[in-house]
Amino acid sequence: MSQTFQIPIPPAGQSPLVFPNRCVCCGAPKQAESTLLINRLVTRGEQQVPVSLTYQVPHCERCARSTKAVFLAGCIPFVLGVLLVGGLTFFAVTYGAIIWRLDEYGQPNNTNSLVLGAAAGLVAGLVAGFLFEAAARVLLLPLFGKALFRAPLLAAQFFTDADYVAGLTARPDRAALLLQLTFANDEIGREFRTLNNY
Repeated sequence: MSQTFQIPIPPAGQSPLVFPNRCVCCGAPKQAESTLLINRLVTRGEQQVPVSLTYQVPHCERCARSTKAVFLAGCIPFVLGVLLVGGLTFFAVTYGAIIWRLDEYGQPNNTNSLVLGAAAGLVAGLVAGFLFEAAARVLLLPLFGKALFRAPLLAAQFFTDADYVAGLTARPDRAALLLQLTFANDEIGREFRTLNNY
């Protein structure tokens, strides 16, 4: 069973967190560290303020390698989907718009075809990236096991500003006032609670 904590984010800087001195995923002795990185742009008052949090999370060698492998297993298919399908869609829609003489509407020397092609390419690329990543996870399931299901999809991480390392998921709230940490290992979660007085 997992444990979830709501950690206040100070206006300047980040909350000092103490992690158990063992792997947050399996509880083995610490041999490596993985970086948990949270970035969000929030509106405070009348200006946008970047909020950036970085934590070094203890891992054993196996779980640190698993974190990197799961990231690559999602990132590579996502990027391929965006570039291949998004690029092909961009060229096809731009070419079609030129044939239909969309650039002749409006002011002289308009580039309506490029704008339409870019918009269509972006949407098609994001959808294809999501589908490529989902298909890759299904295909790689026998190799990675449960780790692929615990890690959120890369597309979802972009839109929620969440991050994942083996055994731990972090997600800020909309205003970046609270950081939600979810430990997959219940025992590590209890130890984290004791170390940080939550």
